[in-house]
Amino acid sequence: MRTWLPLVIVVSLITLGLWFVESPSQPLLGKRPTQQQHNKAPDLVIRDARTRHYGVEGTLAYQVDADRITFFQFARRDRAELTEPRMMFYQGEDSRWRTESRTGTAINNGQRVILKGKVVVSEMPQPGITLRTDEIVLKPRDEFAETDKVVTISDGVNRTTGKGMRADLKQDKVEILANVESRYETH
Repeated sequence: MRTWLPLVIVVSLITLGLWFVESPSQPLLGKRPTQQQHNKAPDLVIRDARTRHYGVEGTLAYQVDADRITFFQFARRDRAELTEPRMMFYQGEDSRWRTESRTGTAINNGQRVILKGKVVVSEMPQPGITLRTDEIVLKPRDEFAETDKVVTISDGVNRTTGKGMRADLKQDKVEILANVESRYETH
């Protein structure tokens, strides 16, 4: 029995040492993370994400692909940070609009999506109109987009630039709000 006692003590000490090394220091010291620290911690991280969203009639409404989605759950709402998001909006079986940007933030289960950094919204199939801006707010379920930033809309060689925009993607209606300048080339 005495020959096993030193071995049991050594294994117990190693186990206890590993537990202290691997355990976070706050619980061991009796400290809890602050609410701010807790809010910074993601609940889920997904790489090479692909999501599909369906309308009430069961048809594909839009899809979101991203290099990474970092999801945060809060008491009253959720937020997802998107890296290199790409969204495709459908009408029936056909894709109608495609968006891409450097980053995005989806709020309240995607009810509102803010795209930032070289945002491009393209009408499908190409060639069609292409909209470019630095930031845009999407309401994917309503197929509505708006921004207060400078927007450039191009259709081939024709260009329209202005500040602020509202777009009803379902109705294919785009409204530039201020400082509108257009350049058209006749053939």
